[in-house]
Amino acid sequence: MKKGVIFDVDGVIINVRESYHYAIKHTAERFLGKEIPIDDVRRIKFSRGINNDWLATLEVIKEYGGHANLEEVIQTFDPIYHSLRDKESLLLNREFFINLRSKGLPLGVVTGRPEEDLRYAFERFGLWGFFDCIVNEDTIPQKELRKPNPYALHFCVEALGLDGGVYVGDSLADWSMARDYRKVYHKPMAYLHLGESLDVDGVRYSSPERLFQDLQEVLQNL
Repeated sequence: MKKGVIFDVDGVIINVRESYHYAIKHTAERFLGKEIPIDDVRRIKFSRGINNDWLATLEVIKEYGGHANLEEVIQTFDPIYHSLRDKESLLLNREFFINLRSKGLPLGVVTGRPEEDLRYAFERFGLWGFFDCIVNEDTIPQKELRKPNPYALHFCVEALGLDGGVYVGDSLADWSMARDYRKVYHKPMAYLHLGESLDVDGVRYSSPERLFQDLQEVLQNL
């Protein structure tokens, strides 16, 4: 059985609490004309399983009684995010991936990041060489099949030639994508969760410090 590990990026490989989260906050504030607590932004994004940060921004605006369309949000959001992205840092460092690759495991990425933003971050942190397949927001032409649709995960699994594996995520959207993948494609796909607790039974939690060990155990039992 050929097994591999597939990662989300934001909140898993890269800490985006000072970049994407604040880009949502500042963009929503532009439309609402008032300040929004960052904890509210995070609560709305994570509790509702919203994968795309543009859509998360729309949801925050709606929550506070405002109105905007997606194109307006994108035009405002992107420059704000680009002004913040150098505040990002690694949660999983290069040594982690060097050690994981030494196990002979195929590694992949399935993320909602647009290609340009992903390229900037991966070049900045020197991450390109670790992954055999990268599925970003622009990889799959049909928008309805992008993450968190399980097809995005299936696309990566097939490209890696896996019989099963582990997806590492940090959100309700990540958990539901792995769950739906198992239902639709009938292949084993375990899920490891980094970050805040989910209101879901049976989720296995990990941390950047424990992840290497947890992955070995999960893969062995897959």
